[in-house]
Amino acid sequence: MREITSWKRPFQVWQYSVSHSTLLLRSHRPDLYDTRIDVLFPAVTLMHLKPSYRQLRIHEATEQERREILGDTALNLSHGLLFLLNDGEGYVHAASCSWHEDEGDHRAPSRFGPLPGTA
Repeated sequence: MREITSWKRPFQVWQYSVSHSTLLLRSHRPDLYDTRIDVLFPAVTLMHLKPSYRQLRIHEATEQERREILGDTALNLSHGLLFLLNDGEGYVHAASCSWHEDEGDHRAPSRFGPLPGTA
């Protein structure tokens, strides 16, 4: 298991763009934190998510974890990585995972720009 990153603060599913298969998770609680954090997964091919998480730990799945979670579906996914959220509480199969922390509010555009296909 290779840990990518982790935060002890709440996150929620913020946006998903069907046209570019891009997922954005966001942590924004101005009553508790001075910053917001956006986590971007581009080229999503599979995901299993809860609407929100009390904290967020992301790690890249090992080949064994990948087979256990995806089963036969893993054979059909030649590109991308499986990212486990909170030790398997959720997962995202995507090209990569990146994040950015800034002082923007919930209405300010993400550093990753507007997601095509969303309002």
